Amino acid sequence: MQASAPTDTQPNQICGRLRKFVFTPGDNGFGVAVVEDEESGRIWTARGPLWGLLEGETVHLWGRVEEDPKWGRRFRVDSAQPALPSGPHALERWLRSGRVPGIGEVVAKRVVEAAGPGGVAKIRSNPGVLLGISGLTGPKRRALFEAIAAIDAHQEAALFLHGLELGPALVQKILRRYGQDALRVVRQRPFSLATDLAGVGFRTADRLAQAVGVASDSPERLQAAIAHVMHELSNHGHTAPPRDQVQAMVAALAEVTDERAAQAVAQSVAAKDLIGVYIDDPQGDRVEAVALPSLDAAERAIAAWIAARSQGAMDHETAVNPKIAAAEQALGFALQGGQRQAVAQALQTPLLVVTGGPGTGKTTILRGVLAALGSDANVLLAAPTGRAARRMAEAGGREAKTLHRLLEYDPHQQKFTRDASRPLEAELVVVDEASMIDAPLAAALLAALPEPTRLLLVGDADQLPSVGPGAFLADLLASPQVGRVRLTEVHRQSEASRIVTAAHQVLHGHVPQGSGRGEGGDFFVIPRQTTEEIAETLVEIVRDRLPRQGFDPIADVQVLAPVHRGPLGTQALSERLREALNPHGAQTLRGLRVGDKLIQTRNDYDLEVFNGDIGTVIGVAHREPTAAQSASQALPFATEPLLRVRFGAREVQVGQAQLDSLELAYAVTVHKAQGSEYPAVVVPVHLGQHVMLQRNLLYTALTRAKRFAVLVGQPAAIARAVANAAPLARSTQLRRLLRELSMKVEGAAW
Repeated sequence: MQASAPTDTQPNQICGRLRKFVFTPGDNGFGVAVVEDEESGRIWTARGPLWGLLEGETVHLWGRVEEDPKWGRRFRVDSAQPALPSGPHALERWLRSGRVPGIGEVVAKRVVEAAGPGGVAKIRSNPGVLLGISGLTGPKRRALFEAIAAIDAHQEAALFLHGLELGPALVQKILRRYGQDALRVVRQRPFSLATDLAGVGFRTADRLAQAVGVASDSPERLQAAIAHVMHELSNHGHTAPPRDQVQAMVAALAEVTDERAAQAVAQSVAAKDLIGVYIDDPQGDRVEAVALPSLDAAERAIAAWIAARSQGAMDHETAVNPKIAAAEQALGFALQGGQRQAVAQALQTPLLVVTGGPGTGKTTILRGVLAALGSDANVLLAAPTGRAARRMAEAGGREAKTLHRLLEYDPHQQKFTRDASRPLEAELVVVDEASMIDAPLAAALLAALPEPTRLLLVGDADQLPSVGPGAFLADLLASPQVGRVRLTEVHRQSEASRIVTAAHQVLHGHVPQGSGRGEGGDFFVIPRQTTEEIAETLVEIVRDRLPRQGFDPIADVQVLAPVHRGPLGTQALSERLREALNPHGAQTLRGLRVGDKLIQTRNDYDLEVFNGDIGTVIGVAHREPTAAQSASQALPFATEPLLRVRFGAREVQVGQAQLDSLELAYAVTVHKAQGSEYPAVVVPVHLGQHVMLQRNLLYTALTRAKRFAVLVGQPAAIARAVANAAPLARSTQLRRLLRELSMKVEGAAW
């Protein structure tokens, strides 16, 4: 059906009756409908996301008018939701539509007759008009009142939010998160959006706050700015940033004077929203800092645990030698040098850290310790990620869990249920990929380890630090009372690998040398200069060259980029690679296709998928709303489309609110790849990646590859990354706490 003749009117919203669907919304929510504008009477063809709207009901659409060469003038919908009906016929259609459970055609007619003209307004102001209607029981009346109130609240909130020009996606996110309370939250505590909603920062919340009259120098606004700054700094790994730095960032963000920002920070410290602490700067001088209470408590708990365990007694060497001999017999070879030292100390000391690069025998340490203790020993194995835990289980021949599973995280209580009151029961706990452990997770782990349980931490100290706040492994290694063994010898079985050689070349400050053309091998450097040349070559390698070597381009190959944005960032490269590898996948939700490779970017304990997990889109399912949801309109759609994603052997159904945690993963950042290994890795390197060109980042990228690695890019950029040996420093107080506590404990050195 054609839209009505064009006029000068260009509406950005329409409220009216949805006459019929020309194209019923499918799995991706897209539909085409004929809508009659109740104000002008004009008939529009509307196209866009029309999830859950019903024929015959009153709807509210936001969007814009567009001119189509073939179809003429149409209304392009950005967002849509049911609206309250205005006239008696519309009210009857709405009542019969199924929006109010239990009310059918006969009861709907009776309600309209009893309410008379202005029915909805009368019902809202005087619910008594519905008393005595045959068939309208008490529960049905309550459901009707709740449905009217819910849509009314949604309508008012949506109109207000769209008026602020927030954009349809954010409006829908706010309405989904807060439901009937959306308008109250926005008006009374607008800055809570920055903490409650992913992707909403201080700037957006501040714009809302100004729209509802919050003063620019109000304490609420400055405290929100402080919270945003501390959150950003913790995202960059800092647990105790310098106080001067925090004050300067708050002043710049909130556009207030340095004095006003300092005063606000002081007020936060006085209210114990921040903790005043001291850290050591790179020169060893004491500097004032501030910490979030949770991070301050985590680092203090870590230091206290280590100081207390430093007094633990070591087993005598004569008790350890027979166990080492048993381990060597089981392994079939003699342990030498650092490997023997590591196994011996792991059997003796309360805490041991074993570090080493690829090929130095960290897996042998694990197998040796398990063999020394015997199959009946109560040993628990864990790692920060699911992929690392699976590798650990394969190497150790027994179950390994993620740390969250080991500590039995309860997503509903948002805490670990294994703690000091319900500790783990084990002789030894072994944790791999220890460089990935942040301060809060470390504190939770140590709290669940009673005496005399020993802890063996295994990791590569030269890799990138944890994604979360803190520098747990680096701070431990800087403390003299923590036992450690550093493995440096590359063993014979790894010497043939050019990947291992290249990683160690990078580690020691040498530009890695790849195999020459026609030489074979497993590590290559392909020089390219411009970003376009690098991107085109990278796609060719993944799509064409590596499959000829037997690698599946989606399942086996992972592109690792230093940055998210830009022509060589993960976002742009993922889009390029998707068009090359999955151009014709069936459309699902939010533009994702069947067959798309995705990464989970936040832990989701309800779905049991975790930050860094890689999955594949397999389709769409639908979840019908419960009776309570239908009555209250807590969800704006009649049914909720769910994205079906396969993570390993499990299928997970992801709801609309959880889709924000999924991103295309044809290319991911090196940080996200920590704890994972891939058959083949391809890394773009360009001088435009600036501060991310670091030695430990390039080293980490290379050590993710099991069988094949390729660097594509500018030789000058590779050289700069290798030369940049100073990682971005993290401000923590753990080193100072460990030093101070060790001075108070007699016999702290083991």
